[in-house]
Amino acid sequence: MSLRTPRLIGSVLLAVILCGGALTYALVSGVPQWNAVFQGALDPVISAYGGWALTGGYVALGVALVGGSLALSWFRATFDYLPLGFGFVSVLVIISLGLPPYIDAQIDAVLSFVMVGLCAILLGGIFLAAVKDRLSRGVRV
Repeated sequence: MSLRTPRLIGSVLLAVILCGGALTYALVSGVPQWNAVFQGALDPVISAYGGWALTGGYVALGVALVGGSLALSWFRATFDYLPLGFGFVSVLVIISLGLPPYIDAQIDAVLSFVMVGLCAILLGGIFLAAVKDRLSRGVRV
């Protein structure tokens, strides 16, 4: 597999831009902190359902971006889009550093739930594939 494909080079460049941009923003402006202005703009969203609306949206966005890049790499049977997932993770981490601690705890809980769910889907798929393989062999006497 060649490392000089245009998709891999573009994905690596975009990941470097995302990681470098997030790091530069954090070094120059500081990590976005939960202050009165930020809190006032998002207060209705966070107040609804005790912050779970923001947590669910944040995790769904992360799953869509990172999972989408991983799925795209898997469907195309290449690792061209994997660096892009790391770039998305870096931006999401910088954003989560500025959120209130209770929202971070909720994000951690939801991410744990998502990981357990993905593991359960993987184990279920392996189990069903084994059962299918066993049943497709037929009955041996």
